[in-house]
Amino acid sequence: MSGLFITGTDTEVGKTFVTSALAWAFRRRGIDVGVMKPVVTGCRRGKGLLLSEDANQLLRASGADDPLDLVSPYRFEPPVAPAVAGKISFDRIEETYRILARRHEIVLVEGIGGLLVPLDAKRTVADLARRLGLPVLIVARACLGTINHTLLTLETARSAGLEILGVVLNRRNQRPSLAERTNPQVIRKLGKVPVLGVIPDLRRPSPGKGAGYLKTAAILRQVRSRQIQAGRRVKRLSLLDRRRIWHPFTQMADWKKVEPLIIESAQGVWLTDVKGRRYLDGVSSLWVNLHGHRHPDLDAALRRQAGKVAHSTLLGAANVPSIELADALVRITPQGLTRVFYSDSGSTAVEIALKMAFQYRRQNGSPGCWRFVHFVNAYHGDTIGSVSVGGIDLFHRIYAPLLFKGFKVPAPYPYRGVSSEDSLRELRKTLDSHREEIAAVVVEPGCQGAAGIITQPPGWLKKVERVCRESGVFLIADEVAVGFGRTGTMFACQKEGVRPDFLCVAKGLSGGYLPLAATLTTEKVYRGFLGSTGSLRTFFHGHSYTGNPLACAVALENLRIFRRERVLERLKPKIRLFTEELGPFKQLLHVGEVRQRGLIAGIELVRDKVRRTPYPWEEKIGIRVCQSLRERGILLRPLGNVIVLMPPLAISPDELRFLCRETFAALRSVTERPLDRI
Repeated sequence: MSGLFITGTDTEVGKTFVTSALAWAFRRRGIDVGVMKPVVTGCRRGKGLLLSEDANQLLRASGADDPLDLVSPYRFEPPVAPAVAGKISFDRIEETYRILARRHEIVLVEGIGGLLVPLDAKRTVADLARRLGLPVLIVARACLGTINHTLLTLETARSAGLEILGVVLNRRNQRPSLAERTNPQVIRKLGKVPVLGVIPDLRRPSPGKGAGYLKTAAILRQVRSRQIQAGRRVKRLSLLDRRRIWHPFTQMADWKKVEPLIIESAQGVWLTDVKGRRYLDGVSSLWVNLHGHRHPDLDAALRRQAGKVAHSTLLGAANVPSIELADALVRITPQGLTRVFYSDSGSTAVEIALKMAFQYRRQNGSPGCWRFVHFVNAYHGDTIGSVSVGGIDLFHRIYAPLLFKGFKVPAPYPYRGVSSEDSLRELRKTLDSHREEIAAVVVEPGCQGAAGIITQPPGWLKKVERVCRESGVFLIADEVAVGFGRTGTMFACQKEGVRPDFLCVAKGLSGGYLPLAATLTTEKVYRGFLGSTGSLRTFFHGHSYTGNPLACAVALENLRIFRRERVLERLKPKIRLFTEELGPFKQLLHVGEVRQRGLIAGIELVRDKVRRTPYPWEEKIGIRVCQSLRERGILLRPLGNVIVLMPPLAISPDELRFLCRETFAALRSVTERPLDRI
């Protein structure tokens, strides 16, 4: 797609006139040009419609026959700021632009007012220009004060990450003053942008006359060059990716056979690749995103903190965001967790809990307690310690010689014949037999995520806690995947009133913005490490970026969004809708089980539904379903034969329906037709 966003240093600087002149000039060169003014205020009523003279002027200049609702999807009668006039959807504007882009060779989009004009309570015209991904042409009034207004607009555009094509000066006096004559060269020098036209104050203005003062060829060359460069850039990035990047959990021999999906931008629950194609982020960018991409409050928190300090060590010093975040976490996590230790991933959060539990036992009268109980199909990360308490042989079998030995007991998996009673019986047996050796039990509350969203029967987790208390061992709750609202409550433990000795969080902690993790524990554990320097009771663990201020500042804002936007309360009807939409999946011929916890779902595919026979790994059934979904505009990642749906909490009801119904169609298409036709 090829287009240009025309904005101004202010209102009434002649953006519509310049856009019309440019459309007229392109049309004269044989270019099929479309025009768009997404938001117009101060419209008049006529024939039962709100009419826009600006939109009509653009249409006349371009010669396009597009309906008014495409050219100006948002028209308001009051002559006020758009944020006051009415509610505006960026999704609708973007979809409208894409329709016009398919109809025309080039689309000229005119903004309203300047870049900082608010379109709603949080977003501005600059956000819209960035959302559309278009270069910006700035229109300024040629007069005294032009330099200041233009440089401020250029600074705003650059800080918003916009690509600037150049500046056009409009309505210069027929007898320009010294200031007006020197404006172009000063703007070129100080603003570091080309001046692509100086239009005089015409007595009888028309697009044709205005076009004569524009450097149309230079503007067109830049617009088309950008499109050509974009194609070359895609090829270059694809080649470099294949040559340089080693992707996680990916067979690179297969990866090199297909065109890589390269994401460049995102907004809300939608990702956009380098070719401009959009995908619904159905797995929250690997279970991390909560409130949508480019949330204005999270963006602002990141910028504010970057203006203070990006990083300072937590070894021998403290920083403001990490202190405030720790206090906020203690206030919302299960009662009794009073101390916070930061790290940078879910794996390290679990690793820290293991080391803390081990060292506490070693230096507080139980040196023989050095082993851990974990569950079949568990996944706690990829560091050596966290792998040692994992239970997915497919991932970790090869590393067996490196791992320390623990006790593995069955986890509930009713679909495959393991009940909660079976699991609890084996847990009690293990703890009774090896109580003097065991430091802690490690569990994923609510469901085992990486195993395929294997949900736990109600009450099982509470009974696990009770067994741990009776045996005097620690309970480590790994809520890296399920924490921060995924199951409907802030933490899955809270559904059953479970109070673990250690709580591991990551992924959603920063709202999906930056790598950040935390291990919370009790005052009892913390005091077990106190002593003189010579006692060597210190917890000798840490990372260079522990308590990173940027990540902590964003995480703190993430928690504020939960309160301010009533996220958990507004999640309840979405979870009910999700349950309804998942119902029809159970009727599909090759869906063995549909498992759901809150806004998380796992759909297990089987070759034979009656015998519950799994698909052979070689058939890559989950991968094929997700490839089909990519063609439908949805990005998912399977877990073997399980299709996982875990969208951001911010997903709208309509987007949730789209995700479920397209997934249903893809499942039926892939599983209910012969393999040789795929």
